[in-house]
Parts: sequence; C-alpha cells; structure tokens
Amino acid sequence: MLKKVLFQLHWFFGITAGLVLALMGITGALYSFEDEILDVLNPDTLLVEERAAALPPLELVHKLEAATGLTVAILRVETLGNRAAQVYFTPEPGERRGPKRNFDPYTGELKGDAVGEGFFDFVLQLHRYLAAGEVGKQVTAACTLILLFFCLSGLYLRWPRNALNWRVWLTLDWAKKGRSFNWDLHSVFGTWCLLFYLLFAITGLNWSYDWVSNGLNTLMGDAPSLQRKAPVVTANKTAPLVVDYAAVWDSIQKTAGPELRAYNLRLPASGGQPATVFYLLKDSPHPRALNSITLDPANGQVSAVSRYAERGLGAQLLASNYALHVGSYFGLAGRLIMTGASLMMPLFFITGWLLYLDRRRKKRDVRSARGEVQDDACADASSWLIGFASQSGFAEQLAWQTAAQLQASGLPVRVKRLGELTEEDFSQSRKALFVVSTFGEGEAPDSARGFERKLL
Repeated sequence: MLKKVLFQLHWFFGITAGLVLALMGITGALYSFEDEILDVLNPDTLLVEERAAALPPLELVHKLEAATGLTVAILRVETLGNRAAQVYFTPEPGERRGPKRNFDPYTGELKGDAVGEGFFDFVLQLHRYLAAGEVGKQVTAACTLILLFFCLSGLYLRWPRNALNWRVWLTLDWAKKGRSFNWDLHSVFGTWCLLFYLLFAITGLNWSYDWVSNGLNTLMGDAPSLQRKAPVVTANKTAPLVVDYAAVWDSIQKTAGPELRAYNLRLPASGGQPATVFYLLKDSPHPRALNSITLDPANGQVSAVSRYAERGLGAQLLASNYALHVGSYFGLAGRLIMTGASLMMPLFFITGWLLYLDRRRKKRDVRSARGEVQDDACADASSWLIGFASQSGFAEQLAWQTAAQLQASGLPVRVKRLGELTEEDFSQSRKALFVVSTFGEGEAPDSARGFERKLL
C-alpha cells in the first residue's frame, strides 16, 4: 500500500512540479558560471591589468565619488588578480540598492557596464522566484521540498532485491527500447544524481523556509558562547554618516593580515550604525569561506570579528550554503558535477512524462481488451483460470486478449489479478495460465510479490 501511494505521488508531482524543477535546473546551471561567461563576453570591462597592489579604500572612494558625484555604499574589491572591482552607490529613497559600476582596483578608473548582467539577473529571478515575486518564491520553495521527496521516494521505489550489486544501480542497458529504456534512463541517472539532488534540496530549503534555516542553525550552529556578536546599537537615522576610510582600512589590514585576498566593505545608511566587512584570505578553501569584521566607520574601531577557520564544522557548512549549492565548496570539479546534475533535471521531467503517457495508453488498451470478454457466470472446474501481474498494464492487456480468444473458441474463462488468487481458485480450476511481466532489472511486479509469499 505504501509503495502504491508513493508511486502515485511520485508520478503526479513529476508531471507537475517537474516542469518547475527542470526550469530551476537549467537556470541554476547557467547562473553557476555567470562570472566566467561574463568575463568571456566583457574582457575589456571585467578584466584589468594586474599590478603590485590595489589602491586603499580612501583613494578609491575619492576617485569614484569625484567621477560620479554619488556617495559610495559598498566596495567589493579583489586585492590580487586581474578582475575588476565593483562599487554600489547609495540608493535613492525607496530603492533597495543603488547604481552599480565596475572599476579598476589598481587605478580607480571606472569601467563600462558589462554586457549580459541584465540577462543573468533575470536568470536568477527565474531560478529563485520564477520571476513572479512572492508567489513564485512559494512555488519554488514547495518544488524544492518536492525534490527532496523525489529523492527519498525514488530510492524506495527503485530498491532492488539484489541491492548490494552496484551494476544494478548504476549501469544503463543501451540495448533496451521504448518504455524499458525510458525507465532505465529515469532510474539509473536518478541514482547517479541522487546525492547531488539531496544537496540541492537541503541547501535550497535553507533559503526557502525559516523553519528549515532555524532548525539547521540550532542543530549545526556554534553554541552561543562561541558566537561573537556585535553589540546592538540604537541607530539615529538622521545622523550624518562619517567614514574614516584610512582607519577602516588599517583595521581591515590588522585583522586580516598580509594574506588578505578580497574584501567587501558595506557602509551603514546613516551615522551611529556599524559597518560590516567581509573578507577572504589567500588560503580560503572556497569563495564563500568568508570572515567578517564589524566596526565603527567613524574611527575604525573593531567591535566583533568572526573567522571562518575558528567555527565548528557545522557552522562552517551553514556559512558555506551557497558554495555547497553550486558545488564550489568542492572546487572546479564540484561545480562541473553540480552543473551537470542541474542540466539533467529536464531529463527526469521528459522521461517521467513518457512513462506516464505510456501507462495511460496501456490502460486504454486494457479497457478495450477487457470489453471484449464476457462475464462467464457458469465457469466451472473445466474453465481456464488466467492470472496476470503487470507493472505498466502490458501483461494485463495480454491476459484479457487471451481470455477473449479462448472465449471465442467456446471455452469458459476466469481472469483475476495474481495478487487476488487464493488456494480456492486453484482448487476450482484444472487449467491455469499466468501472464506476468517484469520491470526494471527483471523484478517481479508488485502485485505478484504477495502471490509469491502466500502460495509459492
């Protein structure tokens, strides 16, 4: 019964939510290589000549504000390498984020806008919200939860008797055709992608639902005594923002040390509030292994420091949620594997639909074949007993077609599901015919397993 219910839910969600997951898979794969694609499209804008050292924030801000007449709100700078830096200016009232510009961190020279950034912004909106705001967010959140269900129910539905044979799980028989081949594609590639989809689902749910995020933080986060939080500051939204960039830069250098590789300075909207600096070191294990500094922008005084390396494993994993989601936690190989798994999402939607349509067609054929057989009320011991067990409906169709042929020859016939047969049925018939079709790797249909346990 459980298997039947899980199967019904699996195929129903597959032909509905599967479309959303296929779209999320394609957009996720595209977005995971956004930086590399934009670099190829915009070499003159996003790549710069590497020099000895990037300019300090004081000089960068002076040049950027003088060139634009705007006030800097966020600086995102890689102090090493040949990538352009980004600046976000203070947003207009009512806006969430101000204008963004690319610039050369070694000279402070503004660069042009990158071609394709708008496209990737739209791709991200599709991936997160289906470009439909709060409604789309709830849909993608539910579909992420359904992906977790697919992983667990698919594993249960596929579990073979010889589960310790790895070939049963991981090899595809290219000689198969039709439904059998589609089932192989769906199940074998599903097994290959299982762990990656579980990772997608868990990390995605961490963003989708507060109860998941709160639960993971409670389960995996560092104990409160180990968390160094900044003191709560009552902000005066009318106070002017004063920033001593020289003092801020001095605090960043002293805290991060000579291994500083990149920093992201986020200034508050008004005076009396702390600024936040996220930074990476040269030996940071992945791009999201961020350290953070909370400081007073007016004098650079540090109030809190959180170092990635000092956190427990659970807290590191929570901080690395995005890196785990896209695979960068495991390096370039991890990104490629996770991207490949994302691109496989449409395969499961397509093969799921093909399997569903095949079952629908076979059910119609079964109804047609069954309609040709008349109820044989006078069946006796001389009648034929035909038992069938079918996973997709093909064996049932053959059973009813056979019964119709026997009736046409003047022979009495009884047709029953194999799982419904009893010892009394056998005692009432001298002749029996069984039509049983296997599925998957030669497994018996579900309806035949009860018969096997009871009567064989």
